[in-house]
Amino acid sequence: MRIFWLLLLMAIVATAGFQANSWAAEPAKVTPEEVKKQTQEAWSAAKDFTLQEKEEYQKRIESQLADLSKKIDELKEKAKTAKEDVAVKLQAQIEALKKQQQVADEKLSELRSSTSKAWDQVKTGADKALEDLKKAYEAARSYFP
Repeated sequence: MRIFWLLLLMAIVATAGFQANSWAAEPAKVTPEEVKKQTQEAWSAAKDFTLQEKEEYQKRIESQLADLSKKIDELKEKAKTAKEDVAVKLQAQIEALKKQQQVADEKLSELRSSTSKAWDQVKTGADKALEDLKKAYEAARSYFP
């Protein structure tokens, strides 16, 4: 979002006739059509950048969730061979993991369907869900050396 405002500010400055050599020379005349065109270009560039940023973030989250899912499956397999007292405690941890994994998957789904304008808000929820899932995994993993 900061990039968007920076690009918009740059477009406004550019449309005002602020050029590198304008310090010594008389400012160039700018028509309303030029202002409109440059503003539209800046808006389009900001929108494209935001969409690109969203897609990169989404891929990163998908990769991290896939990795955690694989680790959780490995943990479930280890739980099958654990001693009975550890297995009972671990089963509760695994149930908590499943719930948090479901929340993280839901947040990823929200992220996929969010617009480029709203994705920044969804990103915060996805980050928190992923962090909670990582913590739950580490708590469950602590039962094994």
